[in-house]
Amino acid sequence: MNYIRELKDILTSDYSSVNRMQHKLDHLAKNSYPTHIHPNSQNTFNLLKRKVRDKIKQLEDKLENAIGADKKDLEARIRELKDAQKEFKKIEQSSTMYSFEVATYPEFEYFGKKDEGTVFYDGTLRSLINELKHVFQFETGQLEFIEINNFGTFQSKPGLTYDVFDELATYKRQYALDGMLKLRLSLSEEEMINSIKKVGTGDKNFGTVEIKRMKDIKVAVIAKLSDSPMQDGLYEKISQKELNIYSNAKDVFNANKENRFNRISNISLGSADKKKPYLEYIKVYIKKKPIIYAKY
Repeated sequence: MNYIRELKDILTSDYSSVNRMQHKLDHLAKNSYPTHIHPNSQNTFNLLKRKVRDKIKQLEDKLENAIGADKKDLEARIRELKDAQKEFKKIEQSSTMYSFEVATYPEFEYFGKKDEGTVFYDGTLRSLINELKHVFQFETGQLEFIEINNFGTFQSKPGLTYDVFDELATYKRQYALDGMLKLRLSLSEEEMINSIKKVGTGDKNFGTVEIKRMKDIKVAVIAKLSDSPMQDGLYEKISQKELNIYSNAKDVFNANKENRFNRISNISLGSADKKKPYLEYIKVYIKKKPIIYAKY
């Protein structure tokens, strides 16, 4: 739409009614709302927003007759989805251009030199709303990205403030939309033996858990999520302490030095600096040596 031409029409046309002019101005303002969702992804984003809106209405209708635990769960889901609506607006108004792509492995990647982000999701809205929570976390300093050398290829990956609580939030968001989570967990030797006795290794439910209440989505469960019951948990090696870019730098480094040293191998660890908030410590790597990308 040519907004400049429309504005010229408004200023030069002989309107017989002030109301007609106001209507035209309102229409122009509505349709020129700034968005930083890539045009190729806008329809998908609009579909998700409608899905969330409709789901809130559906849950509010159920809430009228709900009691006890059911009522509390519905209220939690409604709050979560209303938070999602607010976060969508923040993402739309970002300086960063975001796009969505269907992929085998869902994740959010940020490309600092272009100031662009790509949300890879599995083609379902539940996967998209899960990954969009990470976008909001990046936008608000709950996590940052660090450029690392991956076998000669430089990639931006979630940095030292990435923690299990970031993942906890994404699965609560997904549950709010779906009302159920089916997760595959890493099992200890004892848990594996008990599960084999119960369902057998050939059963499709081997190593899985179904969650049907928001209150049951806990750190202890999320930390054990795995591609296979016989593999380590996907989030066992990220920080189990809640962090953000304003956390004490010492806490951030201590939470990562054992399992994620490759993320900090290019950063000088001055002992005096570690008393500062992490953001103050890394500003040199944001402004002068751009290998860390954080919003603040």
